[in-house]
Amino acid sequence: MRFVNKTVYVFGGGRNQADIAAGRFDCSSFVRWAFEQVGVNLGPMTSVTTDTIKVQGQAINPKDMQPGDVIFFDTYKIDGHVGIYLGNNQFIGDQSSTGVAIASMAPGTYWSKVFNGRVKRF
Repeated sequence: MRFVNKTVYVFGGGRNQADIAAGRFDCSSFVRWAFEQVGVNLGPMTSVTTDTIKVQGQAINPKDMQPGDVIFFDTYKIDGHVGIYLGNNQFIGDQSSTGVAIASMAPGTYWSKVFNGRVKRF
């Protein structure tokens, strides 16, 4: 939560300690960093992407999502965005328009429309 509403989205950011210290992430590097904080390694800091994360973990049916599950969205490409489900139709992620923030995926919202149903549990 220390980064919520206090960061700047940078495509390719968060892949070195200087970026992390300054709160410069993209979506996949933020998810990687968050999981690292609880001892889960999602891959090398320098090369994590949505494509490297989506092939890891256990696939979960979207109706069985739980807080902490990693969820994917089709934005500029299939699986172009990733976040961490918080429950109650909310997720935390690093969005290009907000930086690290809690976003709604309630029915009818942008994020509900681009959520592609890919859910991974680590």
